[in-house]
Amino acid sequence: MDINNVTKGKIVPLGIIIIIITYLISGSSSSITPYILFTGIIIGLVKNQSLSESAVAGGLASLIASFVVTILTLAFTYMIYGPLYVQYMLTSTLLYLVIYTLVGVIGGVLGYYISKELNI
Repeated sequence: MDINNVTKGKIVPLGIIIIIITYLISGSSSSITPYILFTGIIIGLVKNQSLSESAVAGGLASLIASFVVTILTLAFTYMIYGPLYVQYMLTSTLLYLVIYTLVGVIGGVLGYYISKELNI
Protein backbone atom coordinates (compact mmCIF):
# COMPACT_ATOMS: atom_id res chain seq x y z
CA MET A 1 0.00 0.00 0.00
CA ASP A 2 1.34 3.39 -1.03
CA ILE A 3 0.12 6.48 0.83
CA ASN A 4 0.40 8.52 -2.38
CA ASN A 5 -2.04 6.13 -4.02
CA VAL A 6 -4.44 6.51 -1.09
CA THR A 7 -4.45 10.30 -1.26
CA LYS A 8 -4.50 10.38 -5.06
CA GLY A 9 -7.78 11.68 -6.39
CA LYS A 10 -10.42 13.77 -4.74
CA ILE A 11 -12.26 11.27 -2.56
CA VAL A 12 -10.48 12.04 0.74
CA PRO A 13 -11.03 15.83 0.54
CA LEU A 14 -14.56 15.19 -0.69
CA GLY A 15 -15.18 12.91 2.30
CA ILE A 16 -13.90 15.60 4.67
CA ILE A 17 -16.21 18.16 3.10
CA ILE A 18 -19.21 15.78 3.26
CA ILE A 19 -18.68 15.14 6.97
CA ILE A 20 -18.28 18.83 7.82
CA ILE A 21 -21.29 19.94 5.75
CA THR A 22 -23.57 17.24 7.17
CA TYR A 23 -22.45 18.20 10.66
CA LEU A 24 -23.24 21.86 10.07
CA ILE A 25 -26.59 21.12 8.41
CA SER A 26 -27.72 18.68 11.10
CA GLY A 27 -26.95 21.04 13.97
CA SER A 28 -23.98 21.13 16.25
CA SER A 29 -25.67 19.22 19.05
CA SER A 30 -26.02 15.91 17.20
CA SER A 31 -23.50 13.10 16.97
CA ILE A 32 -21.48 12.82 13.78
CA THR A 33 -20.93 9.06 14.05
CA PRO A 34 -23.58 8.11 11.43
CA TYR A 35 -22.25 10.71 9.01
CA ILE A 36 -18.72 9.41 9.39
CA LEU A 37 -19.85 5.82 8.86
CA PHE A 38 -21.86 6.75 5.77
CA THR A 39 -18.99 8.79 4.33
CA GLY A 40 -16.55 5.95 5.07
CA ILE A 41 -18.80 3.58 3.12
CA ILE A 42 -18.83 6.00 0.19
CA ILE A 43 -15.03 6.28 0.31
CA GLY A 44 -14.71 2.48 0.40
CA LEU A 45 -17.02 2.20 -2.61
CA VAL A 46 -14.95 4.66 -4.63
CA LYS A 47 -11.49 3.49 -3.48
CA ASN A 48 -11.98 -0.21 -4.04
CA GLN A 49 -8.52 -1.23 -5.29
CA SER A 50 -7.51 -2.89 -2.03
CA LEU A 51 -8.89 -3.34 1.47
CA SER A 52 -6.01 -1.49 3.12
CA GLU A 53 -6.36 1.54 0.82
CA SER A 54 -10.10 1.76 1.51
CA ALA A 55 -9.56 1.50 5.26
CA VAL A 56 -6.74 4.07 5.33
CA ALA A 57 -8.65 6.51 3.09
CA GLY A 58 -11.75 6.23 5.31
CA GLY A 59 -9.66 6.63 8.45
CA LEU A 60 -7.73 9.59 7.08
CA ALA A 61 -10.84 11.45 5.97
CA SER A 62 -12.64 10.77 9.24
CA LEU A 63 -9.62 11.79 11.34
CA ILE A 64 -9.20 15.14 9.61
CA ALA A 65 -12.94 15.86 9.47
CA SER A 66 -13.53 14.87 13.09
CA PHE A 67 -10.67 17.14 14.14
CA VAL A 68 -12.26 20.06 12.27
CA VAL A 69 -15.70 19.22 13.65
CA THR A 70 -14.28 19.04 17.18
CA ILE A 71 -12.72 22.48 16.77
CA LEU A 72 -16.05 23.83 15.50
CA THR A 73 -17.91 22.23 18.40
CA LEU A 74 -15.50 23.70 20.93
CA ALA A 75 -15.86 27.15 19.32
CA PHE A 76 -19.66 26.95 19.38
CA THR A 77 -19.59 25.73 22.97
CA TYR A 78 -17.26 28.52 24.02
CA MET A 79 -19.52 31.13 22.47
CA ILE A 80 -22.68 29.71 24.03
CA TYR A 81 -21.65 28.30 27.43
CA GLY A 82 -18.29 29.84 28.22
CA PRO A 83 -14.83 28.50 29.02
CA LEU A 84 -15.78 26.25 31.94
CA TYR A 85 -17.84 23.86 29.83
CA VAL A 86 -15.13 23.84 27.14
CA GLN A 87 -12.61 22.58 29.72
CA TYR A 88 -15.01 19.77 30.56
CA MET A 89 -15.36 18.86 26.87
CA LEU A 90 -11.60 18.83 26.31
CA THR A 91 -11.27 15.80 28.59
CA SER A 92 -13.29 13.63 26.21
CA THR A 93 -12.07 15.11 22.93
CA LEU A 94 -9.22 12.64 22.39
CA LEU A 95 -11.55 9.71 22.99
CA TYR A 96 -14.01 11.06 20.43
CA LEU A 97 -11.26 11.51 17.83
CA VAL A 98 -10.18 7.89 18.26
CA ILE A 99 -13.76 6.59 18.08
CA TYR A 100 -14.58 8.66 14.99
CA THR A 101 -11.40 7.48 13.26
CA LEU A 102 -12.26 3.85 13.99
CA VAL A 103 -15.78 4.38 12.66
CA GLY A 104 -14.29 5.85 9.45
CA VAL A 105 -12.00 2.84 9.06
CA ILE A 106 -14.94 0.47 9.59
CA GLY A 107 -16.95 2.44 7.02
CA GLY A 108 -14.09 2.19 4.52
CA VAL A 109 -13.88 -1.57 5.02
CA LEU A 110 -17.66 -1.95 4.68
CA GLY A 111 -17.61 0.12 1.51
CA TYR A 112 -14.84 -2.05 0.06
CA TYR A 113 -16.78 -5.23 0.72
CA ILE A 114 -20.00 -3.71 -0.63
CA SER A 115 -18.20 -2.73 -3.84
CA LYS A 116 -16.84 -6.26 -4.23
CA GLU A 117 -20.31 -7.70 -3.64
CA LEU A 118 -21.81 -5.38 -6.25
CA ASN A 119 -18.90 -6.06 -8.66
CA ILE A 120 -18.21 -2.37 -9.16
